[in-house]
Amino acid sequence: MEREKIGIKGVDDMLEGGIPKSSIIGISGPPGVGKTIFNLHFILTGAKKGQKCVYICLEEPRSNIDRMVSQFSFAAEFRKLEKEGKIIIKCMTYPEYEKVYSELFQKINEDNGIKRLVIDSFNCFFASSFSPESLNLSHEVNIRRMVNRAFSMLRKKELTTILILEMQQDSKHGFYYNIPYLVDGIINLDFLELGAIERRIFIPKMRWTNQYKESKAYEITKKGIVIRKES
Repeated sequence: MEREKIGIKGVDDMLEGGIPKSSIIGISGPPGVGKTIFNLHFILTGAKKGQKCVYICLEEPRSNIDRMVSQFSFAAEFRKLEKEGKIIIKCMTYPEYEKVYSELFQKINEDNGIKRLVIDSFNCFFASSFSPESLNLSHEVNIRRMVNRAFSMLRKKELTTILILEMQQDSKHGFYYNIPYLVDGIINLDFLELGAIERRIFIPKMRWTNQYKESKAYEITKKGIVIRKES
């Protein structure tokens, strides 16, 4: 199995060297665990290999992404690769997104240069224009069809894709619970409150991989996400 490194050594070690190439991976976790930072590692690592990497963000304005990148030691390299067109970050507000969301996947489908894709968050990518009160059976069916078409396109194009998954635990609608069954792998980022916050990563699902079976502690440092050495 050919693999794509995430760029976080301890995490790649948990996955026999990286996530399977052309797979679709979901990342879940509460706010503050570093989901966006995780994906900055992923697109930076791809860009360093010469791959074109696209990050579509519906959760943060571009200024927040820039401030986040500037905190880390890889900031200069990240900006250089972005200027070279290896990293493309597209941040949109919800009103902007609602006007163009139907065109985004078409543009991705037409661009044969893209090798890595991140969507933050995937739920919002399809469902932000529907309020919970307006979601009826017809809307649910339409959204499920859109999700299945999107997955089919991503697999056909052989993109290595990471989807940030939100609202899995709180939503009453089955749509949010269906995505974890469709993805090829799930990476959970979480934290424990034991007097001090301890962040942990666990990989409950990864197809074609004998993944590490336990969780590991990690820290967010100037280098980004760093897996703590086990004592």
